[in-house]
Amino acid sequence: MVITVGLPVYFLELSFGQFASLGATKIWRIAPFWKGIGVAMFIVSLITCIYYAIIVAYAIYYLYHSFAAKLPWDSCDNHWNTKYCLHHSSNLSASYNASLFDDVPLCGARFNETMLVFDDGNETGYTDCVESSEFDSPSMEFWENHVLALSSGIDELGMPQMHLVLSLLVTWVLVCLTLVKGIKSTGKIVYFTATVPYLILTILLVRGVTLPGSLQGVLYLFTPSWRSLREPRVWAAAANQVFYSLGVGFGGLMTMASYNKFRNDCHRDTLIVACVDTFTSLYGGLVIFSILGFMAEERGVHVGDVASSGSGLAFIVYPEVVIRMPYVKPLWSCLFFIMLVLLGVETLFTTMETLLTAIVDEMPHLYQHKLRLTLLACTVLFAAAIPLTCNGGQYLLSLIDEYAAGFSLLFLTFLELVVIVAVYGIRRFSLDIKCMLGFQPCVFWKVCWLFVSPAAVAFIIVFSCLEYHPPTYGDYHFPAAGAAIGWLSMTVSLVCVPTGMVVQFVRSYKGSCLETLRAVNRPTEAWGPAEASDRARRASMNKGAIGEMTTCSFETQVTECEDNAADATSRDSDSSPSRSTIFSVL
Repeated sequence: MVITVGLPVYFLELSFGQFASLGATKIWRIAPFWKGIGVAMFIVSLITCIYYAIIVAYAIYYLYHSFAAKLPWDSCDNHWNTKYCLHHSSNLSASYNASLFDDVPLCGARFNETMLVFDDGNETGYTDCVESSEFDSPSMEFWENHVLALSSGIDELGMPQMHLVLSLLVTWVLVCLTLVKGIKSTGKIVYFTATVPYLILTILLVRGVTLPGSLQGVLYLFTPSWRSLREPRVWAAAANQVFYSLGVGFGGLMTMASYNKFRNDCHRDTLIVACVDTFTSLYGGLVIFSILGFMAEERGVHVGDVASSGSGLAFIVYPEVVIRMPYVKPLWSCLFFIMLVLLGVETLFTTMETLLTAIVDEMPHLYQHKLRLTLLACTVLFAAAIPLTCNGGQYLLSLIDEYAAGFSLLFLTFLELVVIVAVYGIRRFSLDIKCMLGFQPCVFWKVCWLFVSPAAVAFIIVFSCLEYHPPTYGDYHFPAAGAAIGWLSMTVSLVCVPTGMVVQFVRSYKGSCLETLRAVNRPTEAWGPAEASDRARRASMNKGAIGEMTTCSFETQVTECEDNAADATSRDSDSSPSRSTIFSVL
């Protein structure tokens, strides 16, 4: 999935944004009829910012508790614990108190000769008993009963939890402080937030591989399950993971690339990111699964029975692993949640930069009020996320995560590929890349853009629809109204595409429908490099190239592009709205 979809789309979006030096909405000057794609990407990024901030808030709250001498999820003596709480060091049969369960005994346990529930498969004396599977770990009860104060369903939204509201406020203060100094300071902060997690991962890896059972977890990580490859949901999950890992489909790559020099080698950047992303995924997997292997050996179960995903891995499984560490438990907890906070805040401020850039591109007069705009945007998004801090907020978050940023990304990426390589034209786009880099993309990229990537994404979309299952959260099945909320969160972004088509068609209507369609599917006169010098150089090289398009022609020798690459000037975003400062995010 990385090779056939992730990297081709990554290179396409980097080249697209760097060539035009525009954000996710304004860049659709390439074909105004499809501007709704950029608006939809803006909406997806907006929704992602809202619910992703809650995940960072969870990590901040856990980090706050990690500085305690005794971790709060290391005992069953807290006010949020129930009678079903069972510490890992306790023996269930020995510690079970039947009086707490209306004198109903434990299934399969012998307390005396008369209180035997199961003996050689036969019931004796009781028709009811308490299953051991009904008991929860302290970390589970800390997460559900204290952090979330989880309600019974989405229909019981409840009230905002003040500790989550305060953690959410801290999250947005951190993001706002990062953004107020502008894109230059953001780029410098990325060097810290992108490198420190590797140090923390290394520390955790050294500790993880020295735990008993770690090899079992590592082997589980690298043992493929061929049967699972026949399930479309697995491919859809893999595509979403690749999109999130590489950041494609959100519009953020185009925005970040718009700050690059026009001659920056984005092809090299793509290959570097491919290697770094793959290495990071494997490195992080080794850390997590070495710890899961240790946990599986402690429980005496298979690794697959303790493996989890999403919030279950970050806020239930790992905190439980921490309390099983033999030394300095708060230290391991601090390291892990510091890493989560750094990664989360980095994702938030790059996504916020995507949103702010799109707004400033559409309304250039706001550039002079960027600070106020940033403060206002952070405040609005903080307020929008407060419902997710309620008792039923986790159900909302689960729906939004599955619908708003799942299927939408696949659909928008498919449309993006179709418009650039079919409507604009693969030959034109290749020649634009040649103007920047001095060479055209190789056959691999062109084949992927034309056939492989669109076909793979379309396959996942079709079979995901055919294999659709109603949404669930653990054992909880959402009612019809809950599923409707998920569909609405997805529709609110996708509806921008046909709406944009109608608006552009009506605005540009002249003569006949066919003539208007042809006009709105052509690049506007403003399409091209941002700097006047690059546009003039490009125009001089492209006279008579492809009709009305001013792109590098095959007859033009690349030597002229290469000679001018060395003296291409860097554009300063803090002094000019044309934004082309060097900005690289791995």
